[in-house]
This record gives sequence, structure tokens and C-alpha cells, in this order.
Amino acid sequence: MNSLSSTACVCARDARVVNVTAICREHVEVELVLPEFPASNPGQFLQVQCADEVDATPTTLTWLADEFPSPPFGDRQRPQAFLRRPFSIADQCRDESGQNHLCIISRTVGVGTGWLERLRPGQTLNITGPLGHGFDIPGPDVPVVCIGGGGGIPPLLYLARRLHELGHRDVTTVFGATTRELLPLRLSGEPATDGTPRRCVDFPAGAPFEAIITTNDGSLGMAGLVTDALHRWCVQLKTRQGRPTTLACGPEPMLREVAGLTRKFNLDCQLCIERTMGCGLGACLSCVVRVADSTRPDGWRWALACSDGPVFDRDALLDYRLG
Repeated sequence: MNSLSSTACVCARDARVVNVTAICREHVEVELVLPEFPASNPGQFLQVQCADEVDATPTTLTWLADEFPSPPFGDRQRPQAFLRRPFSIADQCRDESGQNHLCIISRTVGVGTGWLERLRPGQTLNITGPLGHGFDIPGPDVPVVCIGGGGGIPPLLYLARRLHELGHRDVTTVFGATTRELLPLRLSGEPATDGTPRRCVDFPAGAPFEAIITTNDGSLGMAGLVTDALHRWCVQLKTRQGRPTTLACGPEPMLREVAGLTRKFNLDCQLCIERTMGCGLGACLSCVVRVADSTRPDGWRWALACSDGPVFDRDALLDYRLG
């Protein structure tokens, strides 16, 4: 298994914005550069300050009894995000000069992500990371299938780079969204409508992997869900050598279905789960999840998605056992 053991991270470090690129209707890719950044593993994330520099000068606030308290900075006409936002690392590499490049992909859904969308090259973004536990990548002789749904796609792009660099050849990717306009991918060709894997995604580092694309409305690729495509792929497993590993990230209903399918077809499986993270450092306890623990009287304990995860082995996640 290949997993970085280093726990080094940078805290509240400014990174220069190189590019802000619209990928689809609601998603933008933010490319950052900074001189030093620790090695990361696909599945790890950054905590990003999605707001202008905060004035920490103490101030006195007043409001009427029937009013909602005013924010401690900014105003109601220009609201700002109070907490940092977690974003999976969508790519990391070094250029020829030794500078570190990081990418995150953001879907504009609120104040913080709206602020990110308005960034321009030359501005700075304050980040903390890499945080969390990423994917444990199997050896290059193990077949791998990567499953990403919607906002769960970005860490799998970085994963594709890493699999390519480690010499993996038998890799299939399955990506899905509700509609073509919400798929946060750069396509190099038109995906097959019958779910046949095809070279159609522009992966980091030119990773030459085939992909299956699904959309709920059939506007791109195969009509249906990513789990429909996964089921079809699993049915054809008898033609493959070795026991594949499934690495998945996406919304919880999708991950539950992936857990059930991979259990049914006897595949190894790791799930990168999505949880609301207030701090990303294990302090606020806002991202708890139940995990199996045979040493506890009830057979389980609370774990933190931000520090124990966000990637967990499928069978460790107690609430995913029913699939």
C-alpha cells in the first residue's frame, strides 16, 4: 500500500493565485503557487480562508433585542465567511523552478465559494494543509476503479496523477453529475453513451486512463447514476485478473450504494466521505462519524472525518454497512 506517512502541514500560509478558471456552469478551478508545501496524498484537503483579511481590532457591537446580532466584521451588504472552508486537493506538483502548485475546485453555492470565484491572478489565498488521511493506494499490479460524483470528483483527479506516477495501468474511472453543465471535468473527447470506458478526460500529468461518464438526465455519456455504471463494470469483473480496489468520493447516498455494491462483488473499497468541518484540525468535533471498534463495549466509537479521515476503509464505517 502506498500512503504518505508525513504529518507535516503549513498553517495559515499565503499562496499566490495563478489562475481562476471556469470549468462548468458553477465550478471554478483555483490554481495556487507557493515556494514550500509539504507532500500530500490524494484525499487530503486544505482549509481555505474564503474572506478578505480580517481586522482583529476589538470592537463593541450593539443591536436591538428583536434583531439578529450584527457580524463582527464586514456588513450586511457584503457578508463574509466566518470559518475556513475545506477543499480537497485536486492536484499538486512542482514546476521546473521548484515552486509548488496546488489546485482546488470550488462549486459556487454560498458566501465563501462566491468570494473564491471572484479571485483574480496575483491575489493571495490563505491556506492550511495538507490535512486528514488520504487514500491508501494499492500496488501497481492491483486493478483500480475510481468513482466520483459531483463535488467528489476533484480528489480523484489528483489520485489519477498519483496512480499514473506509480505505474498503474489497469485503472478505470467513473464520474457523474446531474447534468453536463455541472460536471467539473475537462473533457478530451466525447464519452460513450453505453457506459463503455473511453479515453475522454483530460487528467493531470496526462494520465492515460479510460473513463465512464454518467449524467442523471442523459445530457452527457451514459444516462443514469455513477452507481449504475459501477454495477455494470462489476458484472464484467470475471474477465479481469486480480481483486480490484475501489476508491470513491461523493455524496453520502452514492457512497452507501458504492459500499453495498463493492461488498456484493467482493471488492476492496475505500470511501472519502463528506462532512461539515468547522476547523479541519480535530478541535471543534463537528465532523463525527461512527466507526467499528472491537475494543469498545458497544463495538464502535466516534471518529473525526477531518483527522481520522476523510478517507476510511468501507468496513470501518459503521453506518455504511447496510449499503
